[in-house]
Amino acid sequence: MTWEELYLKYSDGVYHYLLLMVGNVEVAEDLTHDTFLRVKQSLKGFRGDASYYTWVISIARNVLYDYWRRKQKIRFLPITESPSLHDMDTPEEIYQRGESVKELYDGIKKLKVSYQEVLVLRMIQELSVKETAEVLNCSESKVKSTTFRAMKALKGVLETERVMNSEEKFS
Repeated sequence: MTWEELYLKYSDGVYHYLLLMVGNVEVAEDLTHDTFLRVKQSLKGFRGDASYYTWVISIARNVLYDYWRRKQKIRFLPITESPSLHDMDTPEEIYQRGESVKELYDGIKKLKVSYQEVLVLRMIQELSVKETAEVLNCSESKVKSTTFRAMKALKGVLETERVMNSEEKFS
C-alpha cells in the first residue's frame, strides 16, 4: 500500500483518535500531520506483523506520547486492583440509558490516560483486543483488565456527574 493510500484510508480514524485523546482540534490536526510524516518515513520498514491500521495507530500513539512528553502531561499511576470480568456497561449501553455523547466523551476525558486510550481504541475505534494490545504494546490480558477498570471508572464518573447535575437542578 502506498503512503497516499494509507493517508486516504486512515487519516480520519487517526485524527478522531488523536482528537479524543487531546481534546483540541488544532493539536489533533498537527499530530495527525506528524503521524503521517512518520508513516511516510517508516513505510519501507513495515513488516506486516500487524494490519496497516494497527501499525498507523501505533505510530499515532507514539506521536501523541512525544507531544505529551514535550508538554509534561504524562502521569503513570500504579495498577492495584485485580480484574474480575463481569457485567460492565459498555459506552453504548451507557449512551442508551440516556447519557449524551458529549457527557460520555467528557467522562472519558476525566479518566487517566491509560483508561482513555483503551476505551478510545476498543469502544470507539472498535479495535479487537489483539489489535489494541499491539497498539499499546502490551498483552491481551492487560487490555482486558484495563478495559474492565476503565469501564468501572467511567461508570463512576458518569454517575457522579449525574448526581451533581441533578443537585444543581434542585438548588
